[in-house]
Amino acid sequence: MPWSPLGRITVVTLLLFGSLLGCSSVITAGSGAAAIQGSGQPIDATTAARPDDTGWRTIDTAMELRSVRTSVSGHSTHLTMVRFDPASYNIRVKYDVANAGSIRDWFNALKPVAVINGGYFDQQGKATALVIFDGIRAGESYTGFGGMVVINEQGQFELRSLRQQPFDPNENLQQAMQSSPMLIQPGGVVSEFEADDDRSRRSVIARDRQGRILLIVSDAAVFTLRELADVLNRSDLELDAALNLDGGRSTGLYVRTESASVAIDSFDQLPLVLVVQRQ
Repeated sequence: MPWSPLGRITVVTLLLFGSLLGCSSVITAGSGAAAIQGSGQPIDATTAARPDDTGWRTIDTAMELRSVRTSVSGHSTHLTMVRFDPASYNIRVKYDVANAGSIRDWFNALKPVAVINGGYFDQQGKATALVIFDGIRAGESYTGFGGMVVINEQGQFELRSLRQQPFDPNENLQQAMQSSPMLIQPGGVVSEFEADDDRSRRSVIARDRQGRILLIVSDAAVFTLRELADVLNRSDLELDAALNLDGGRSTGLYVRTESASVAIDSFDQLPLVLVVQRQ
Protein backbone atom coordinates (compact mmCIF):
# COMPACT_ATOMS: atom_id res chain seq x y z
CA MET A 1 0.00 0.00 0.00
CA PRO A 2 1.22 3.56 -0.60
CA TRP A 3 2.29 5.59 2.38
CA SER A 4 0.35 8.70 3.31
CA PRO A 5 0.49 11.26 6.19
CA LEU A 6 -1.46 10.39 9.33
CA GLY A 7 -2.62 13.25 11.55
CA ARG A 8 0.33 14.42 13.55
CA ILE A 9 2.64 11.81 12.06
CA THR A 10 5.28 13.22 9.70
CA VAL A 11 7.30 10.73 7.74
CA VAL A 12 10.94 11.62 7.86
CA THR A 13 11.73 10.29 4.41
CA LEU A 14 10.23 8.40 1.51
CA LEU A 15 10.50 4.71 2.23
CA LEU A 16 11.50 1.87 -0.01
CA PHE A 17 8.62 -0.03 -1.55
CA GLY A 18 6.29 2.89 -0.96
CA SER A 19 6.15 3.18 2.86
CA LEU A 20 6.56 2.14 6.42
CA LEU A 21 8.24 3.27 9.50
CA GLY A 22 11.33 3.48 11.52
CA CYS A 23 12.83 0.69 13.38
CA SER A 24 14.91 0.41 16.46
CA SER A 25 17.93 -1.83 16.57
CA VAL A 26 19.25 -3.91 13.73
CA ILE A 27 22.45 -5.45 12.45
CA THR A 28 22.56 -7.41 9.21
CA ALA A 29 26.28 -7.50 8.63
CA GLY A 30 28.25 -10.62 9.48
CA SER A 31 28.19 -13.13 12.29
CA GLY A 32 30.87 -11.21 14.12
CA ALA A 33 28.75 -8.08 14.51
CA ALA A 34 27.66 -7.05 17.98
CA ALA A 35 23.98 -6.52 18.77
CA ILE A 36 22.64 -3.00 18.86
CA GLN A 37 20.90 -2.30 22.13
CA GLY A 38 17.45 -0.69 22.27
CA SER A 39 17.63 2.55 24.20
CA GLY A 40 13.99 3.00 25.11
CA GLN A 41 14.33 6.72 24.33
CA PRO A 42 13.33 8.79 21.27
CA ILE A 43 16.05 8.97 18.63
CA ASP A 44 17.18 12.40 17.52
CA ALA A 45 16.60 12.55 13.76
CA THR A 46 19.70 14.73 13.31
CA THR A 47 22.02 12.15 14.82
CA ALA A 48 20.44 8.85 13.80
CA ALA A 49 23.07 7.05 11.73
CA ARG A 50 21.12 3.97 10.63
CA PRO A 51 19.46 3.92 7.19
CA ASP A 52 15.95 5.32 6.87
CA ASP A 53 14.86 1.95 5.48
CA THR A 54 17.15 -1.07 5.32
CA GLY A 55 14.67 -3.03 3.22
CA TRP A 56 13.92 -6.67 3.94
CA ARG A 57 17.13 -8.67 4.40
CA THR A 58 17.23 -12.44 4.68
CA ILE A 59 18.83 -13.45 7.98
CA ASP A 60 17.82 -17.11 8.24
CA THR A 61 16.28 -19.90 6.17
CA ALA A 62 12.84 -18.26 5.95
CA MET A 63 13.27 -15.14 8.11
CA GLU A 64 13.82 -11.50 7.18
CA LEU A 65 14.73 -8.38 9.11
CA ARG A 66 13.93 -4.75 8.39
CA SER A 67 14.42 -1.38 10.08
CA VAL A 68 12.51 1.75 9.09
CA ARG A 69 12.52 5.24 10.58
CA THR A 70 9.56 7.54 11.17
CA SER A 71 8.84 10.77 13.02
CA VAL A 72 5.89 11.32 15.32
CA SER A 73 5.12 14.65 17.00
CA GLY A 74 8.71 15.81 16.67
CA HIS A 75 10.32 12.57 17.89
CA SER A 76 12.06 10.20 15.53
CA THR A 77 12.07 6.47 16.10
CA HIS A 78 12.73 3.18 14.36
CA LEU A 79 10.56 0.12 14.05
CA THR A 80 12.35 -3.22 14.13
CA MET A 81 10.48 -5.86 12.15
CA VAL A 82 11.09 -9.58 11.82
CA ARG A 83 9.10 -11.50 9.21
CA PHE A 84 9.09 -15.28 8.85
CA ASP A 85 7.27 -18.24 7.35
CA PRO A 86 5.39 -20.23 10.02
CA ALA A 87 6.00 -23.40 8.01
CA SER A 88 9.71 -23.17 8.91
CA TYR A 89 9.47 -22.10 12.57
CA ASN A 90 7.55 -23.03 15.69
CA ILE A 91 5.96 -20.41 17.95
CA ARG A 92 5.67 -21.38 21.59
CA VAL A 93 4.07 -19.64 24.56
CA LYS A 94 6.31 -19.60 27.64
CA TYR A 95 4.67 -18.75 30.97
CA ASP A 96 6.37 -19.01 34.34
CA VAL A 97 5.15 -16.79 37.17
CA ALA A 98 7.77 -18.04 39.62
CA ASN A 99 10.71 -17.43 37.28
CA ALA A 100 9.95 -14.19 35.50
CA GLY A 101 12.84 -12.58 33.65
CA SER A 102 13.75 -9.89 31.18
CA ILE A 103 13.63 -10.63 27.46
CA ARG A 104 17.38 -11.05 27.64
CA ASP A 105 17.02 -13.58 30.46
CA TRP A 106 14.43 -15.58 28.51
CA PHE A 107 16.62 -15.52 25.40
CA ASN A 108 19.73 -16.67 27.25
CA ALA A 109 17.83 -19.46 29.00
CA LEU A 110 15.99 -20.84 25.95
CA LYS A 111 18.37 -19.85 23.11
CA PRO A 112 15.65 -19.54 20.47
CA VAL A 113 15.89 -17.74 17.13
CA ALA A 114 13.70 -14.94 18.51
CA VAL A 115 11.71 -13.98 21.57
CA ILE A 116 9.21 -11.14 22.09
CA ASN A 117 7.20 -10.07 25.12
CA GLY A 118 3.69 -11.47 25.51
CA GLY A 119 0.39 -10.17 26.89
CA TYR A 120 -0.54 -8.37 30.09
CA PHE A 121 0.02 -9.57 33.66
CA ASP A 122 -0.84 -8.29 37.13
CA GLN A 123 1.42 -7.26 40.03
CA GLN A 124 1.69 -10.88 41.13
CA GLY A 125 2.92 -11.87 37.67
CA LYS A 126 -0.24 -13.70 36.66
CA ALA A 127 -1.53 -13.26 33.13
CA THR A 128 -4.70 -11.17 32.98
CA ALA A 129 -6.17 -13.31 30.19
CA LEU A 130 -6.14 -16.85 28.86
CA VAL A 131 -2.81 -18.59 28.40
CA ILE A 132 -2.30 -22.12 27.04
CA PHE A 133 1.25 -23.43 27.09
CA ASP A 134 2.13 -27.00 26.10
CA GLY A 135 -1.55 -27.89 26.54
CA ILE A 136 -1.81 -26.42 30.07
CA ARG A 137 -4.56 -23.81 30.45
CA ALA A 138 -4.40 -20.85 32.84
CA GLY A 139 -6.52 -17.74 33.27
CA GLU A 140 -9.82 -16.65 31.75
CA SER A 141 -10.54 -15.55 28.22
CA TYR A 142 -11.31 -11.98 27.23
CA THR A 143 -14.89 -11.62 26.04
CA GLY A 144 -15.87 -9.41 23.12
CA PHE A 145 -12.48 -7.69 22.71
CA GLY A 146 -8.81 -8.41 22.20
CA GLY A 147 -7.09 -11.06 20.17
CA MET A 148 -5.38 -14.40 20.53
CA VAL A 149 -2.20 -15.98 19.22
CA VAL A 150 -3.04 -19.64 18.56
CA ILE A 151 -1.21 -22.82 17.68
CA ASN A 152 -4.13 -25.09 16.87
CA GLU A 153 -4.53 -28.84 17.22
CA GLN A 154 -2.84 -29.36 13.86
CA GLY A 155 0.15 -27.25 14.91
CA GLN A 156 -0.79 -24.33 12.65
CA PHE A 157 -0.40 -20.66 13.58
CA GLU A 158 -3.49 -18.45 13.78
CA LEU A 159 -4.00 -14.84 14.80
CA ARG A 160 -7.62 -14.50 15.89
CA SER A 161 -9.87 -11.62 16.84
CA LEU A 162 -11.93 -12.53 19.90
CA ARG A 163 -14.61 -10.19 18.59
CA GLN A 164 -14.89 -12.20 15.39
CA GLN A 165 -14.15 -15.60 16.91
CA PRO A 166 -14.73 -15.97 20.67
CA PHE A 167 -12.69 -18.55 22.53
CA ASP A 168 -14.23 -22.03 22.53
CA PRO A 169 -13.27 -23.82 25.78
CA ASN A 170 -13.96 -27.17 24.10
CA GLU A 171 -11.35 -26.54 21.43
CA ASN A 172 -8.11 -28.46 21.75
CA LEU A 173 -5.31 -25.92 21.32
CA GLN A 174 -1.59 -26.60 21.72
CA GLN A 175 -0.63 -23.01 22.50
CA ALA A 176 -2.54 -19.75 22.99
CA MET A 177 -2.00 -16.29 24.42
CA GLN A 178 -4.36 -13.33 24.53
CA SER A 179 -3.68 -9.61 24.48
CA SER A 180 -5.45 -6.37 23.53
CA PRO A 181 -6.38 -4.49 21.47
CA MET A 182 -6.52 -5.92 17.98
CA LEU A 183 -4.98 -3.07 15.98
CA ILE A 184 -6.06 -4.58 12.66
CA GLN A 185 -8.93 -7.04 12.47
CA PRO A 186 -8.47 -10.19 10.34
CA GLY A 187 -9.39 -9.05 6.86
CA GLY A 188 -7.17 -5.97 7.03
CA VAL A 189 -9.53 -3.42 8.61
CA VAL A 190 -8.34 -1.08 11.36
CA SER A 191 -10.11 -1.93 14.61
CA GLU A 192 -12.47 0.33 16.47
CA PHE A 193 -11.23 0.47 20.05
CA GLU A 194 -11.09 2.84 22.97
CA ALA A 195 -7.61 4.08 23.76
CA ASP A 196 -5.99 7.03 25.48
CA ASP A 197 -3.37 9.30 23.93
CA ASP A 198 -0.47 7.90 25.91
CA ARG A 199 2.74 7.40 23.99
CA SER A 200 4.69 4.32 24.90
CA ARG A 201 7.10 1.67 23.71
CA ARG A 202 5.11 -0.75 21.56
CA SER A 203 5.25 -4.39 20.51
CA VAL A 204 3.02 -6.15 17.98
CA ILE A 205 2.52 -9.58 16.46
CA ALA A 206 0.96 -9.54 13.00
CA ARG A 207 0.14 -11.70 9.98
CA ASP A 208 0.38 -10.47 6.41
CA ARG A 209 -1.76 -11.44 3.42
CA GLN A 210 0.74 -14.13 2.43
CA GLY A 211 0.38 -15.79 5.83
CA ARG A 212 3.79 -14.74 7.13
CA ILE A 213 4.22 -13.75 10.79
CA LEU A 214 5.70 -10.40 11.79
CA LEU A 215 7.15 -9.31 15.13
CA ILE A 216 7.24 -5.50 15.30
CA VAL A 217 8.78 -3.36 18.03
CA SER A 218 9.22 0.36 18.68
CA ASP A 219 11.61 0.81 21.60
CA ALA A 220 10.87 4.54 21.99
CA ALA A 221 7.81 6.04 23.69
CA VAL A 222 6.48 7.61 20.49
CA PHE A 223 3.27 5.97 19.27
CA THR A 224 -0.26 6.07 20.64
CA LEU A 225 -2.18 2.89 19.89
CA ARG A 226 -4.37 4.65 17.32
CA GLU A 227 -1.36 6.11 15.53
CA LEU A 228 0.35 2.75 15.46
CA ALA A 229 -2.74 1.01 14.05
CA ASP A 230 -3.07 3.61 11.29
CA VAL A 231 0.63 3.55 10.46
CA LEU A 232 0.69 -0.24 10.15
CA ASN A 233 -2.48 -0.29 8.09
CA ARG A 234 -1.19 2.32 5.62
CA SER A 235 2.25 0.78 5.31
CA ASP A 236 3.55 -1.51 2.57
CA LEU A 237 3.45 -4.52 4.92
CA GLU A 238 0.05 -5.65 3.59
CA LEU A 239 -1.10 -6.79 7.02
CA ASP A 240 -4.18 -8.96 7.33
CA ALA A 241 -4.23 -8.80 11.16
CA ALA A 242 -2.22 -7.20 13.97
CA LEU A 243 -2.41 -7.64 17.74
CA ASN A 244 -0.95 -5.22 20.27
CA LEU A 245 1.14 -6.88 22.97
CA ASP A 246 2.02 -5.58 26.44
CA GLY A 247 4.13 -2.56 25.54
CA GLY A 248 5.74 0.04 27.77
CA ARG A 249 8.29 -1.41 30.17
CA SER A 250 7.49 -4.93 28.95
CA THR A 251 8.50 -4.24 25.34
CA GLY A 252 11.40 -6.36 24.18
CA LEU A 253 12.70 -8.31 21.19
CA TYR A 254 15.77 -10.50 20.87
CA VAL A 255 16.80 -12.13 17.59
CA ARG A 256 19.98 -13.99 16.80
CA THR A 257 21.06 -15.81 13.65
CA GLU A 258 24.44 -16.30 11.96
CA SER A 259 24.01 -13.06 10.03
CA ALA A 260 22.04 -10.76 12.34
CA SER A 261 21.48 -9.83 15.95
CA VAL A 262 18.81 -7.66 17.58
CA ALA A 263 18.78 -6.88 21.30
CA ILE A 264 15.94 -4.75 22.66
CA ASP A 265 15.52 -5.64 26.31
CA SER A 266 12.45 -5.19 28.48
CA PHE A 267 12.73 -2.92 31.52
CA ASP A 268 10.59 -5.28 33.64
CA GLN A 269 10.74 -8.97 34.53
CA LEU A 270 8.20 -10.85 32.42
CA PRO A 271 6.37 -14.09 33.21
CA LEU A 272 4.98 -14.43 29.67
CA VAL A 273 6.77 -14.42 26.30
CA LEU A 274 6.43 -15.75 22.77
CA VAL A 275 9.37 -17.80 21.49
CA VAL A 276 10.30 -18.60 17.88
CA GLN A 277 12.29 -21.78 17.24
CA ARG A 278 13.40 -23.58 14.10
CA GLN A 279 11.41 -26.69 13.25
